[in-house]
Amino acid sequence: MNRPEFHLFLSARRVGAVLLAFAALALHACGGGVEGQGTGSVSYSEGPIGGFGSVIVNGVHFDDSQARIVDTDGNTLRSADLKLGMTVQIDAGAIDPASLTAVAKTITVGSDLTGPVSANDLGTSTLTVLGQPVRVTASTVFDDRLAGGQAAVAVGSVVEVFAIYDPVSGVYAARRIEPEPAPASYRIRGQVSSLDTTAKTFRIGSQVFTYSTAPADGQITRFQLATTPNGSGQWVVSAQSQGTRTPPDDSDVEIESVISAYTSNADFTVNGLKVDASAARIEPAGAVLAAGLRVEVEGTMKAGVLVADKVEVKGSGDDGGDDDGGGQEIEIAGRITAIDTSAKTFVVREQTVSYAAAAFEGGTEADLAVDTKVEVKGQLSDDGTVVVADEVKIDD
Repeated sequence: MNRPEFHLFLSARRVGAVLLAFAALALHACGGGVEGQGTGSVSYSEGPIGGFGSVIVNGVHFDDSQARIVDTDGNTLRSADLKLGMTVQIDAGAIDPASLTAVAKTITVGSDLTGPVSANDLGTSTLTVLGQPVRVTASTVFDDRLAGGQAAVAVGSVVEVFAIYDPVSGVYAARRIEPEPAPASYRIRGQVSSLDTTAKTFRIGSQVFTYSTAPADGQITRFQLATTPNGSGQWVVSAQSQGTRTPPDDSDVEIESVISAYTSNADFTVNGLKVDASAARIEPAGAVLAAGLRVEVEGTMKAGVLVADKVEVKGSGDDGGDDDGGGQEIEIAGRITAIDTSAKTFVVREQTVSYAAAAFEGGTEADLAVDTKVEVKGQLSDDGTVVVADEVKIDD
């Protein structure tokens, strides 16, 4: 069970109310945290999981101990099913802007692609899955069954991809890739184009799909597919559902995605959601918003529109990495469930962590053992399967 005391290095939780207020002001001044939020009773956050102890999404620590956890088909999942890099939608209570915490009510897990790999180009860091380009970056987590990362992905194998999807370029910037042998069906989430109601076909990217019930042209939609194409090489749709969410009015919202359509700062679209950033602070200063940019938007829903307080430009849609092109910092907290002292690795929340080069606080590596509670900060290994710890805090 995840508890607030597992949160990593949040010293503000250990100081008095005066320091908490000072921390909130500092966060506002430097651009971190949840700007202008914390006054509403509900919040909504969407993006990849960046750490554990609580579930960390867009820098906010969500206590998932009482949350309902489901996939996009409504199937119930366990907290242990949540993995680093998975893309999630979190409905929660109010976000505390000082401690950056909230209590999750519902966590919905949704991948973007499940299907066969038809190409693997290590030179361009690109996979092709269900005919779609998948970009591998320094922030892509590979399941440990794919030791070696992208090089371990075989052409012809089936994978599940959690990604930040850019409908402008058609690129899926992968945040997690898992092997998915013998699935009952394939899946794709993408923008419908070239809808032909006579031939009953449409395209996502260059790939052709055939349907019995017409989807909405131009909309981002989730499709379930048969695992073999028809005689014309078209993927056969067996079911479809909405591929985007509109949070309820008055909810505080954080969403990381790509600007898919842009008219002005007062009128653009992020993952199907209309945004008005006419009064928002744009970071970095002087950044110009445009279609195809990956952004993190913070604000409040009003009459179905996300009225933004802040828009942070994080990169182009096809890089998928962090602002400097490197891997994101990862935070993981919990109890060690396995340890290999020869390899200098341990497992927390089913994620392997290397402590070979870590600095220790509250003890030494000799104190590491199964059931020891630790707090870790680090980055992904080159192959994306292991968190390489910079810091390990022993918290027992």
